[in-house]
Amino acid sequence: MKNRKLPILVAVFSLLTVNSVFAQQHKNVVENYLRSNLAIGKNAANTDFIISSEDPSESLKATVVKIQQTYNGIPVFGNSSTLLIRDNNVLNFTGDFSSRTAKLSGTSQAQDASKIFIKVVENLKLSDAQSYKQSLTKGEIKEPALVYYDNGSELVLSYEMEFYEQKSSNLWHIIADAKTGTIYSKDNLTLSCNFADGTFGRTHEHNHNSANIPDKTIGAPTTPFLVNNASYNVYPFPIEAPTFGNRSIVTNPWDLSASSLGWQNDNATEYNITRGNNVYAYTDENSTNAIGLSADGGNSHIFDFPLNTANGLDSYKDASITNLFYVNNRVHDVLYKFGFTETSKNFQAYNFGKGGGQNDYVLAEARDGAGVADLSLNYYNNANFSTPSDGTRPRMQMYIWLGAQPYFSYNAPSGLAGTSIPSVGLGYFGPPLWKKSVTGDVAISPILDACTALPTGSLTGKIGIAQRGNCNFIVKVKNLEDAGAIAGIIYNSPNAETNPGEAISNMSGDGTTPINIPSVFLPQSRGEAITNLINGSQNVNVTLSIPVKDGSLDNGIISHEYGHGLSTRLTGTSVSCLSSSADKEQMGEGWSDFLALMLTMKSTDNASVPRGIGTFASGEPTTGVGIRPAKYSPDPAINGFTYGDTNGMEYTNANGALVPDVHSIGFVWATILWDLHWKYVEKYGFNNDITADPNSGSARVFQAVVDGLKLQGCYPTFIMGRDAIIAADQASTGGSNKCTIWNVFAKRGVGVNANAGSKTNINDQVEDFTVPAECALATNEVTSVKGFSIYPNPAKNEVFLNFKNTILGKVNVEIYDASGKLVSQQQIDPSSKEAVNTQKLANGVYVVKASGIGLNYSSKLIINK
Repeated sequence: MKNRKLPILVAVFSLLTVNSVFAQQHKNVVENYLRSNLAIGKNAANTDFIISSEDPSESLKATVVKIQQTYNGIPVFGNSSTLLIRDNNVLNFTGDFSSRTAKLSGTSQAQDASKIFIKVVENLKLSDAQSYKQSLTKGEIKEPALVYYDNGSELVLSYEMEFYEQKSSNLWHIIADAKTGTIYSKDNLTLSCNFADGTFGRTHEHNHNSANIPDKTIGAPTTPFLVNNASYNVYPFPIEAPTFGNRSIVTNPWDLSASSLGWQNDNATEYNITRGNNVYAYTDENSTNAIGLSADGGNSHIFDFPLNTANGLDSYKDASITNLFYVNNRVHDVLYKFGFTETSKNFQAYNFGKGGGQNDYVLAEARDGAGVADLSLNYYNNANFSTPSDGTRPRMQMYIWLGAQPYFSYNAPSGLAGTSIPSVGLGYFGPPLWKKSVTGDVAISPILDACTALPTGSLTGKIGIAQRGNCNFIVKVKNLEDAGAIAGIIYNSPNAETNPGEAISNMSGDGTTPINIPSVFLPQSRGEAITNLINGSQNVNVTLSIPVKDGSLDNGIISHEYGHGLSTRLTGTSVSCLSSSADKEQMGEGWSDFLALMLTMKSTDNASVPRGIGTFASGEPTTGVGIRPAKYSPDPAINGFTYGDTNGMEYTNANGALVPDVHSIGFVWATILWDLHWKYVEKYGFNNDITADPNSGSARVFQAVVDGLKLQGCYPTFIMGRDAIIAADQASTGGSNKCTIWNVFAKRGVGVNANAGSKTNINDQVEDFTVPAECALATNEVTSVKGFSIYPNPAKNEVFLNFKNTILGKVNVEIYDASGKLVSQQQIDPSSKEAVNTQKLANGVYVVKASGIGLNYSSKLIINK
């Protein structure tokens, strides 16, 4: 690694001076806006605020200004607002101010922050509270900050705190009473995507805090710098996963407008490993949250490593880390082009003096827990992303995905070769079978229950088999290992510990005895069948294995996880505004799926090609449904989900709490966004590379979605998300896509009269399929209802009716105005292409009804003269 300083284009001092001028201008604009809009602040205790961020947006042609309400100079938690300001005018406002006041307005009643922090740690029942205190003292944990918490009747002086749990993947965001330590709000900011058990983080045991990487002091560079070449052997986008295509070497794949240092440099150090300004990728196979192995490309930065899954996980570790590094960097660069930059709180070690907090590059952990045999800890079939506040490092944890059984298959004798035992137990100690399978001849333990030491060398090179007895499983397997066995088979025995012989279970260890061979557990009948064969002088050869897929090779899931960081940082306060406890309708999983879909589109894709998510990880073919309730498709016959289906999307989690099913809720939101993409494509054209042509429908819709995230405010609902995208389109295009957006959302039940109900209730949403009158028909569209169409539409003095099928006789045409009044009636002969006269109709929206023999159609008509 080389220590080097790099140049920036604009002096930091000059940039800060300019920013301070704009900040004052924006403060004045906000103050004037709040004074003139009494509906916003009329019930507020006050309209004092601070500007928390300013994000100049090229696409919106304006600045996204986020403000935080304050009371007596202290922030009021949860009361933030977002304004879009252009030329000192507010184009859009989202947010609210609290109407409550505080009984104790001063800070004298607040206890020392460290004391309250320790009380919170104790209230959460976290072990080793003293170590947390030490981390706080060392600056490894962010200092708790005073806030006011609105409890529904008053503002309560509190501390806001955020910290990684030292023995878990959890990232806690806590609001606690500043005097008593009572916890008012508790959110886990780790979004866990195991695609079955909701969003809540795991509670397994870890040993270290992944945040304990010293911050670097990265200043302005002093010498010129040329970005060195680098190459990576990866699954390049748009390949979604290994089942979708092959690896290839990509050279210098970065976008210099987003990563001007390349991917191997953070302005302080040039790295030869998978670390740079945007991400640090490494393994965490023991799930300790400690920095593990990184792939090393040498001085030439050539990250080309072998990958053959048949040789076991350990054989392609470097290839896995390299792919994880590539995807994180590539997603960073793509999102940067669409406005996820330093001022919008993206993830970078060094921000080039452009604003925002730095030292918050992504910690990307490959194969988290892959070296731990204990499946009860759930270090598999999962992925997660933790998004702390700006300036604090986020963490991505990628896991292995285990396939279905069999774990036990026969190779000999010939009569059993190719068959398997359908259900076996596993030893939760020793090396896991998914790391490397074991094949060998089976030999019976010289002492059948293996509860005492066996003759040295008696099982050398064999898979030892022993009967369950009255000693612990770990004792048996240890004795088999000491006798030279390469793996162990324990089979049940009748009445052993009151268990029936055919029962199977997983085998737990004692946490201290080192075991270096894998083991499995069989029912009595299966074990005795093997021993009978051996006693009958037949050779029994078996393979013990667990099919495994490496999540760090799944570009779709990696992109999905990164999407959580995007949606969290862009929404509201950039920390806890997508809390599923405060907002059960939040759509975080939906934005993540949409990002994954958009980055993995093939050039041959079109609206008629349905898309699954996570088919590689779930062991399905590329055409499978994957890990969602249905494929993504605008075709209601394939995906008929609407907003109303979100009602009741909840389940009881492992702790017995009823929680929202955020993956299913997000799926409905992503369904709408995917529909919207293809409507934009109809209008502007398709490009599977959204960075290639900013004028394509694919790029335009993605930009609108990202901009909508910036504008929607805290705790968004489907209604708020829809309105934010419409507001973004209004700011960037003058509303040219307004009706396209409305029609897509209305088709899925998020129409004009849709209602989100209470944010804390996932059972009161009301869907609606109507659109604004002005959007009944989009400009220049031919409206078709079943076999009937009207053209031109909008029209001036005449229109024509076209029928798909042959019509017998005359057709009666009636035209009604918006109030339902009949304003025109005429009979036409369809065979003569006779026009319907509209000369006397004023500009507006009408309903045309056509009736005759075997037909009864109606559709909307716009008159615009």
